[in-house]
Amino acid sequence: MALGGPACAATQTGLENAAAFFDLLEEMDEGGVLDIAEFEQRIQNLHSHPDSLADDSLQVMSIHKAKGLEFDAVIVPGLGRRARSDESRLMLWLERPRLRGAPDLLLAPIHATGAGADRTYEYLKLIEKRKSELEAGRLLYVAATRAKSELHLLGHCDLDMKNGMPMLKAPASTSLLRRMWAIAEPAFQNGLPLADAAHNEVAPEARTPQAIQRLVSDWRLPAPPASPTAPAQPEKRTPVGVSFRWAGDTLRHIGTVVHQLLRRIAEDGINAWDRERIAGCASACRSALASLGVPAAELAQAVDQVGKALTGVLDDERGRWILANRPGAACEYSLCGTVEAEIVTVRVDRTFVDDDGIRWIVDYKTSSHEGAGLEAFLNNERERYRGQLELYRRIFAALERRPVRAALYFPLLNGWREVEPEPAQAGKAI
Repeated sequence: MALGGPACAATQTGLENAAAFFDLLEEMDEGGVLDIAEFEQRIQNLHSHPDSLADDSLQVMSIHKAKGLEFDAVIVPGLGRRARSDESRLMLWLERPRLRGAPDLLLAPIHATGAGADRTYEYLKLIEKRKSELEAGRLLYVAATRAKSELHLLGHCDLDMKNGMPMLKAPASTSLLRRMWAIAEPAFQNGLPLADAAHNEVAPEARTPQAIQRLVSDWRLPAPPASPTAPAQPEKRTPVGVSFRWAGDTLRHIGTVVHQLLRRIAEDGINAWDRERIAGCASACRSALASLGVPAAELAQAVDQVGKALTGVLDDERGRWILANRPGAACEYSLCGTVEAEIVTVRVDRTFVDDDGIRWIVDYKTSSHEGAGLEAFLNNERERYRGQLELYRRIFAALERRPVRAALYFPLLNGWREVEPEPAQAGKAI
């Protein structure tokens, strides 16, 4: 691109051919190393694309594909080339009809390498070769009879020099030219003097190499077109979470494990859990906390905090109401919505629709508080998380036509704080 390569292509097909070359180069590039010999071999088998702007005045096709069609002029090249020889098959067979009874079946397997030739196999192979020769003659007939006005047959044969005179060599036995050699040989004989003169006039070293086409010296890379103007799209963002600088890593990990187990309790059904089952989870809680990075010196206290949080939920009427099994209830519920032209992704700890048709959004908080001032602490937590819960509520309100209420639940403190309920539901108690 920097050298102006596309300017050298006259058509779109030229660009596609260049792309095919670079695709091959990229395919064979292994860590900046290229096998040049193999690369050149692969280029020999790399075919150009058909011209997308060409009309149907010229069509290139196989003889088989041309069967049944007619053209004003037909050109058949490469008649002197050897046809692909049939590979030796594992087994050959031939049915020979008889006047009476079932036909005879000749069957012969290929002989082992180095072993003597099987006469039956060689006989059947000779018949297959004769069939191929007849098929080649039929193909030549098909090709020649496609022309309505002009037929051009192009072929070649080798020369032998005897006593300083060129002599024709018969074409390869498997070539199409061999099928018509009795007719074509006189035309080749008439061309012998011309071939001899051309051979004497132009020596290989005197041939003019193909000229390299270059861009004019003052050519400059054109300026790129202006970028299309795309409509403004809302940016996807995740709402900024509340700062947890005040809380240690251990308390954060306790919250992670509590959230996982509360989800498990809700999925199993709260009646399937009791204090004994919670106590039986102590070992699993210890492993989970350790994997999250809780120091060994703090593991025992962290496991105790998890047990207290879960026991507090089971003993609390509101906790059991939150985890009760209801249609459409979900835990760790991921949701995406647009708020003020911005795409927002949130994850809700617990959501459900109660018996009165109200959508509840509940966020668990495993905060702990020692001493007096518990009510003030809970009120302060509500203000800290007000923006986050309001965002959840707005997303659900845009999806459903029902009242939406949001609240914080504190398992360790048996605390509950509703955040900005709808006015119509403000005086309603649970």
